[in-house]
Amino acid sequence: MKGDFHIHTTYSDGALSVEEVLTQGKKLDFISITDHDFLQGSFDAVALGWEKPRVIVGFELSTEFLNESIHLLAYFPTIVGLEELNLHLQDQRKHRLQRAFLIKDRLQEHFQINLNMDFTKQIDSITRGTIADQIIKQGYPYSREEIFKRMIGRNCPAYLPSTKLSPSQGIALIHHYGGRAVLAHPTHLKTVSVETIIAMGLDGLEAIYSQNKPDEESKFRQLALDNQLFITAGSDFHRFNDEKHGDIGCVTLENDDLAIFLNKLGIRI
Repeated sequence: MKGDFHIHTTYSDGALSVEEVLTQGKKLDFISITDHDFLQGSFDAVALGWEKPRVIVGFELSTEFLNESIHLLAYFPTIVGLEELNLHLQDQRKHRLQRAFLIKDRLQEHFQINLNMDFTKQIDSITRGTIADQIIKQGYPYSREEIFKRMIGRNCPAYLPSTKLSPSQGIALIHHYGGRAVLAHPTHLKTVSVETIIAMGLDGLEAIYSQNKPDEESKFRQLALDNQLFITAGSDFHRFNDEKHGDIGCVTLENDDLAIFLNKLGIRI
């Protein structure tokens, strides 16, 4: 048995609908839709009632610490009782919307890019990836890589963080609603150490990740073992042919690792 526990849909910055994601993941036994600051993708997936892949409820929570973006993956045994949490996450999404308009102003000031912002009416959780897609879609001659490297990536003229929530606050929020908190893509951390975030009360590490550098999986596995954490695996799928993320199921959690993760969630196979 195997599962991919980090996938995005059109509810945030993914290209596929919930049903399309499940269809693409039909060779998996378990799957988790983890849209940014939004549970609706998981709610919809559960409502579809597929037996395979079985849906593990989740989302990706944006936090910030020492001016670095820290993403947490939140997983839950059931959707029961999470409606209140989904409402709480509206504040996160409102901040993302406000940030999008501020980034628009900076893009116009520094790069003479005047985005039509009508797209914000159709997308529930707006990320920098959403904005990069719109720059290209609206006819500006830049690649996603160039947009992030020159314009909206960290330390670039149009960069703004997505949240004021700290990792410790995010972990507490996830725990309050009965979830387990996992550090997403630890390979992305630049200035903050993984150990620092672990000390805030993490339950797990995304040790198996589509963009890991050589030997990082073994390093993160050892960190998890040393700190009594479980591990997860995630493609971080957004769209096909995406150099920054993997395809659904390109990495998976299997065997004892999968059993331990599900056990920590109180889910029986």
